[in-house]
Amino acid sequence: MTIVLNEYEWAEKMINDHDLGKRPTETLNRIAKYYYANRFSKREIRKRLSAFLLQCDPYASLVQWSDVLDKIVKNVGKYPLIQLDGVDVTKEELRRIETLESKPLRRLAFTLLCAAKYWDLVSPKNHHWVNTSDKEIMLMANISTSIKRQSMLFGELQKKGFICFSKKIDNLNVRVLFMGAGETAIHIRDFRNLGYQYLKYYGEPYFECVNCGIVTRYQNLSRRGRFKRGGIQKYCPNCAAEMRAKQAVNAAMKRKEESKQKQFAC
Repeated sequence: MTIVLNEYEWAEKMINDHDLGKRPTETLNRIAKYYYANRFSKREIRKRLSAFLLQCDPYASLVQWSDVLDKIVKNVGKYPLIQLDGVDVTKEELRRIETLESKPLRRLAFTLLCAAKYWDLVSPKNHHWVNTSDKEIMLMANISTSIKRQSMLFGELQKKGFICFSKKIDNLNVRVLFMGAGETAIHIRDFRNLGYQYLKYYGEPYFECVNCGIVTRYQNLSRRGRFKRGGIQKYCPNCAAEMRAKQAVNAAMKRKEESKQKQFAC
């Protein structure tokens, strides 16, 4: 399941935006927990999930979704709503990561560390296990590579004593072994692009979007590291596109209004 630090706020936003997200079942699960936390009955939660589904997709078949929604509502009280402020990474942990040779390896170690800290907060009996799929970890670490290379990276971390694998054949999770207390260096409030957040901490050309908060790479830098025409970049590519679209719509509406005023004036 995708890591979300504050499921309450996240669910509220998805409800207000009528957004099912890229993983509809996960979204519906979290929204069900949101309503359960607000003391709605299971019958009412079932009705609200159906209504939310149709608000997001008017052509959705409630018959086809029926079994999924029933299962979600049945298990709604099994896991509490997660509401965390974030996780802390210490200076000592960063120093350990700095001993690794390559950037991808350091980004992977940093991401696994953050994920393990998250799961420890969710479950006190977790003991530093990363209960997140390798695919999701690589995405958060901003590492795009082959399965073979991915396995090599995990294997390298194991050799150096940073992680260990489960002895159970059917358990693919890993356990982080270099977690330790100390002075906080970074407080992670967003699990998107953890790899870029790590690079940003070390002064590389990454920034936080002022609109959505995601950390992304500057796109308007010259080879000399200077900002090109337009100044310092403030928005990630997605938000920049949305801003341009909104500005285009507003400009068109303004021209239309001015045209109407001129017609009335004549």
